[in-house]
Amino acid sequence: MIRISIRKNLKDAVGEMPLDVSLEVPEGALVSLFGPSGSGKTSILRMIAGLLTPDQGKLSVDDNVWFDSANRKNISSRNRSIGFLFQDYALFPNMSVKQNLAYALKKGQSKTDVDELVDLTELGQLVDRMPETLSGGQKQRVAIGRAIIREPKAFLFDEPLSNLDATLRVEMRLEISRLHKKLGITSIYVTH
Repeated sequence: MIRISIRKNLKDAVGEMPLDVSLEVPEGALVSLFGPSGSGKTSILRMIAGLLTPDQGKLSVDDNVWFDSANRKNISSRNRSIGFLFQDYALFPNMSVKQNLAYALKKGQSKTDVDELVDLTELGQLVDRMPETLSGGQKQRVAIGRAIIREPKAFLFDEPLSNLDATLRVEMRLEISRLHKKLGITSIYVTH
Protein backbone atom coordinates (compact mmCIF):
# COMPACT_ATOMS: atom_id res chain seq x y z
CA MET A 1 0.00 0.00 0.00
CA ILE A 2 1.16 3.50 -0.83
CA ARG A 3 0.17 6.18 1.69
CA ILE A 4 0.78 9.80 0.81
CA SER A 5 -0.01 12.93 2.77
CA ILE A 6 2.34 15.61 1.45
CA ARG A 7 2.53 19.29 0.60
CA LYS A 8 4.80 21.07 -1.83
CA ASN A 9 4.80 24.62 -3.16
CA LEU A 10 5.51 24.29 -6.87
CA LYS A 11 6.40 27.10 -9.21
CA ASP A 12 4.55 27.45 -12.50
CA ALA A 13 4.34 30.14 -15.19
CA VAL A 14 1.94 32.21 -13.09
CA GLY A 15 3.76 31.89 -9.75
CA GLU A 16 3.52 29.47 -6.87
CA MET A 17 1.08 26.61 -6.92
CA PRO A 18 0.43 24.79 -3.65
CA LEU A 19 0.15 21.03 -4.08
CA ASP A 20 -1.59 19.26 -1.21
CA VAL A 21 -2.05 15.51 -1.74
CA SER A 22 -3.56 12.83 0.47
CA LEU A 23 -3.87 9.46 -1.20
CA GLU A 24 -3.94 5.76 -0.35
CA VAL A 25 -3.30 3.21 -3.05
CA PRO A 26 -4.17 -0.34 -1.92
CA GLU A 27 -1.57 -3.05 -2.38
CA GLY A 28 -1.68 -4.46 -5.90
CA ALA A 29 -3.97 -1.70 -7.23
CA LEU A 30 -3.48 0.27 -10.43
CA VAL A 31 -4.77 3.82 -10.07
CA SER A 32 -4.68 6.73 -12.50
CA LEU A 33 -3.94 10.35 -11.76
CA PHE A 34 -5.25 12.58 -14.49
CA GLY A 35 -5.57 16.28 -15.08
CA PRO A 36 -4.29 19.12 -17.22
CA SER A 37 -0.62 19.87 -17.83
CA GLY A 38 0.94 21.72 -14.93
CA SER A 39 -1.46 20.37 -12.29
CA GLY A 40 1.29 18.50 -10.38
CA LYS A 41 0.80 14.91 -11.55
CA THR A 42 4.44 14.31 -12.46
CA SER A 43 5.58 16.11 -9.32
CA ILE A 44 3.61 13.62 -7.23
CA LEU A 45 5.40 10.71 -8.95
CA ARG A 46 8.76 12.44 -8.54
CA MET A 47 8.12 12.89 -4.80
CA ILE A 48 7.19 9.21 -4.41
CA ALA A 49 10.37 8.24 -6.26
CA GLY A 50 12.52 10.58 -4.15
CA LEU A 51 13.47 12.79 -7.09
CA LEU A 52 11.66 15.79 -5.59
CA THR A 53 11.39 16.51 -1.87
CA PRO A 54 8.01 17.49 -0.38
CA ASP A 55 7.94 20.56 1.85
CA GLN A 56 6.13 18.62 4.55
CA GLY A 57 4.16 15.46 5.20
CA LYS A 58 4.66 11.74 5.17
CA LEU A 59 5.01 9.08 2.47
CA SER A 60 5.19 5.34 3.03
CA VAL A 61 5.07 2.18 0.93
CA ASP A 62 3.87 -0.92 2.71
CA ASP A 63 5.12 -0.30 6.25
CA ASN A 64 8.31 1.46 5.16
CA VAL A 65 8.41 5.22 5.70
CA TRP A 66 10.25 6.86 2.82
CA PHE A 67 9.61 10.48 3.77
CA ASP A 68 8.53 12.04 7.05
CA SER A 69 9.18 15.75 7.51
CA ALA A 70 8.30 15.66 11.23
CA ASN A 71 11.03 13.08 11.88
CA ARG A 72 13.44 14.44 9.25
CA LYS A 73 13.43 11.18 7.35
CA ASN A 74 13.99 11.13 3.59
CA ILE A 75 15.17 7.85 2.03
CA SER A 76 17.26 8.43 -1.11
CA SER A 77 15.73 7.55 -4.46
CA ARG A 78 18.19 4.70 -5.04
CA ASN A 79 17.02 3.07 -1.80
CA ARG A 80 13.33 3.24 -2.71
CA SER A 81 11.90 0.18 -4.38
CA ILE A 82 10.44 1.98 -7.41
CA GLY A 83 9.96 1.11 -11.04
CA PHE A 84 9.61 4.41 -12.94
CA LEU A 85 8.52 4.52 -16.56
CA PHE A 86 9.20 7.87 -18.20
CA GLN A 87 7.70 9.35 -21.37
CA ASP A 88 10.93 9.02 -23.33
CA TYR A 89 11.75 5.36 -22.41
CA ALA A 90 15.31 6.31 -21.27
CA LEU A 91 16.96 3.32 -22.99
CA PHE A 92 20.72 3.21 -23.39
CA PRO A 93 21.34 3.63 -27.16
CA ASN A 94 24.66 1.74 -27.06
CA MET A 95 23.14 -1.39 -25.45
CA SER A 96 21.06 -4.17 -26.95
CA VAL A 97 17.60 -4.99 -25.60
CA LYS A 98 19.05 -7.73 -23.40
CA GLN A 99 21.83 -5.46 -22.13
CA ASN A 100 19.31 -2.71 -21.32
CA LEU A 101 17.33 -5.22 -19.25
CA ALA A 102 20.41 -6.68 -17.54
CA TYR A 103 21.69 -3.22 -16.62
CA ALA A 104 18.80 -2.83 -14.18
CA LEU A 105 19.55 -6.03 -12.24
CA LYS A 106 20.13 -5.55 -8.52
CA LYS A 107 23.52 -6.54 -7.18
CA GLY A 108 23.51 -10.30 -6.76
CA GLN A 109 20.30 -10.77 -8.76
CA SER A 110 20.36 -13.77 -11.11
CA LYS A 111 20.87 -13.15 -14.83
CA THR A 112 18.22 -15.80 -15.47
CA ASP A 113 15.75 -13.11 -14.34
CA VAL A 114 16.50 -11.36 -17.65
CA ASP A 115 15.51 -14.46 -19.63
CA GLU A 116 12.28 -14.79 -17.64
CA LEU A 117 11.52 -11.12 -18.23
CA VAL A 118 12.19 -11.47 -21.96
CA ASP A 119 9.52 -14.17 -22.04
CA LEU A 120 7.10 -12.16 -19.91
CA THR A 121 7.40 -9.05 -22.09
CA GLU A 122 7.48 -11.04 -25.34
CA LEU A 123 10.83 -9.57 -26.43
CA GLY A 124 12.47 -12.89 -27.39
CA GLN A 125 13.14 -12.07 -31.05
CA LEU A 126 14.46 -8.60 -30.17
CA VAL A 127 17.12 -9.36 -27.52
CA ASP A 128 20.09 -8.56 -29.76
CA ARG A 129 18.59 -5.46 -31.38
CA MET A 130 19.65 -1.91 -30.54
CA PRO A 131 17.08 0.69 -29.42
CA GLU A 132 17.24 2.73 -32.65
CA THR A 133 16.00 -0.32 -34.59
CA LEU A 134 12.89 -0.78 -32.42
CA SER A 135 9.39 0.57 -32.89
CA GLY A 136 7.86 2.80 -30.22
CA GLY A 137 5.88 -0.10 -28.76
CA GLN A 138 8.95 -2.33 -28.64
CA LYS A 139 10.96 0.39 -26.88
CA GLN A 140 8.12 0.78 -24.42
CA ARG A 141 8.13 -2.95 -23.61
CA VAL A 142 11.90 -2.82 -23.02
CA ALA A 143 11.44 0.18 -20.71
CA ILE A 144 8.65 -1.61 -18.83
CA GLY A 145 10.81 -4.71 -18.52
CA ARG A 146 13.75 -2.73 -17.21
CA ALA A 147 11.51 -1.06 -14.62
CA ILE A 148 10.01 -4.31 -13.32
CA ILE A 149 13.14 -6.47 -13.31
CA ARG A 150 14.12 -5.05 -9.93
CA GLU A 151 10.82 -6.31 -8.46
CA PRO A 152 9.72 -2.90 -7.21
CA LYS A 153 7.21 -2.28 -4.42
CA ALA A 154 5.63 0.46 -6.54
CA PHE A 155 5.48 1.14 -10.25
CA LEU A 156 5.12 4.72 -11.48
CA PHE A 157 4.01 5.50 -15.04
CA ASP A 158 4.53 9.10 -16.21
CA GLU A 159 2.45 9.47 -19.37
CA PRO A 160 4.32 6.51 -20.87
CA LEU A 161 2.22 6.32 -24.03
CA SER A 162 2.30 9.98 -25.05
CA ASN A 163 4.90 9.35 -27.79
CA LEU A 164 2.91 6.56 -29.44
CA ASP A 165 0.25 6.75 -32.15
CA ALA A 166 -3.40 6.08 -31.23
CA THR A 167 -3.41 2.42 -32.31
CA LEU A 168 -0.20 1.61 -30.47
CA ARG A 169 -1.43 3.44 -27.36
CA VAL A 170 -4.43 1.10 -27.21
CA GLU A 171 -2.18 -1.96 -27.62
CA MET A 172 0.25 -0.76 -24.96
CA ARG A 173 -2.58 0.04 -22.49
CA LEU A 174 -3.69 -3.58 -22.87
CA GLU A 175 -0.09 -4.76 -22.43
CA ILE A 176 0.34 -2.70 -19.25
CA SER A 177 -2.96 -4.04 -17.93
CA ARG A 178 -1.91 -7.62 -18.72
CA LEU A 179 1.43 -7.21 -16.96
CA HIS A 180 -0.22 -5.54 -13.98
CA LYS A 181 -2.68 -8.40 -13.57
CA LYS A 182 0.14 -10.93 -13.80
CA LEU A 183 2.58 -9.16 -11.44
CA GLY A 184 0.23 -7.30 -9.08
CA ILE A 185 2.67 -4.45 -8.43
CA THR A 186 1.02 -1.44 -6.78
CA SER A 187 0.97 1.14 -9.58
CA ILE A 188 0.19 4.80 -10.23
CA TYR A 189 -0.43 5.82 -13.83
CA VAL A 190 -0.32 9.51 -14.78
CA THR A 191 -2.15 10.66 -17.90
CA HIS A 192 -4.01 13.61 -19.36
